[in-house]
Amino acid sequence: MKTKALLFLLILSVLTSGLVFAAGGAEPRVTTTGSEQETAEAVQLRLGGLKGPTSVALAPYIVQPDRLGDGVRISTATYASPDLAISQILAGEVDIVALPTNLASVLYNRDADIQLLGVSGGGVLYLVADREMELLELTGQTVHTIARGATPDIMLQALTAGQGLHAGEDYTIQYAADQTELAQNLIAGRVGIAVLPEPFVTRVTSANPDLQIAVDLQEIYREQYALPYYPMTSIIVRGEFARQNPAAVRSWLADMPAAQQWLSENLPEAASAAGDLIGIPGQIIQAAFPRLNLTWIPAAEARTEIQTYLQIFADFNPASVGGKLPEADFYFQSELE
Repeated sequence: MKTKALLFLLILSVLTSGLVFAAGGAEPRVTTTGSEQETAEAVQLRLGGLKGPTSVALAPYIVQPDRLGDGVRISTATYASPDLAISQILAGEVDIVALPTNLASVLYNRDADIQLLGVSGGGVLYLVADREMELLELTGQTVHTIARGATPDIMLQALTAGQGLHAGEDYTIQYAADQTELAQNLIAGRVGIAVLPEPFVTRVTSANPDLQIAVDLQEIYREQYALPYYPMTSIIVRGEFARQNPAAVRSWLADMPAAQQWLSENLPEAASAAGDLIGIPGQIIQAAFPRLNLTWIPAAEARTEIQTYLQIFADFNPASVGGKLPEADFYFQSELE
């Protein structure tokens, strides 16, 4: 217990330094849905994720907790803050969790017993302004974003540096406390240019028709790094659960492509049912869905993209990935691959 408590405090120190980005609610609490009944035959699979777009990929299991058949009972919980999610992982209270990829690396490098199953989110960051822009047009401008050292900050600086612009020299960054505050300032006209994640982009552009997506940062990333996506969100599994329940993990992995297809084909139902649990109104999920860039890429297929992405964070601040890039055993190897 002492080791787990120390591990939690070490990881929490990274989070409170603003090094991990997650879209979440204002109060740390857990919301759960799914089967509460345990049977002698069924494996209890507890899914989890942060409140916000990180957990939209889990919506099929919120709507259909029996997707894996009678042998697996699924419940789904969402957490309003990364530190709350970490405490649940370390306490063994959740089995498979959607998290920012760099947070998964932090956990691994702090000797948490986890492995990365795959990538579920390909990036949700956009530059918002009153017109379409090129990044070079940020010269001499002030760009607003959230939390120094968080994902939007790191990605903005990395992508502008790739085009010869450097924060503090060629343009200025100002930081808001969180996405909600920044969105409100944009809507009210107190801020003119900002980097925001979806679904806050949709909320802002819906409330203020003078604003629009100026730059799709995912597109810039693809051009700059010659890779098809960046793995902003990944899904991890507790090692103990995977060792004790290999069939359940294999079943879940086999179902993920079909689950994501179901989500695309049944978006109104999924968005309505999942909206309360993940803290996003259903209509906002539907409007933002094309820009949430949900995907499913098994760990073995995503390793190059993950290493490139984590190296960007490590170059900015090694603590943002836990001090170093993960070793090969970070990546789950499935018999399905």
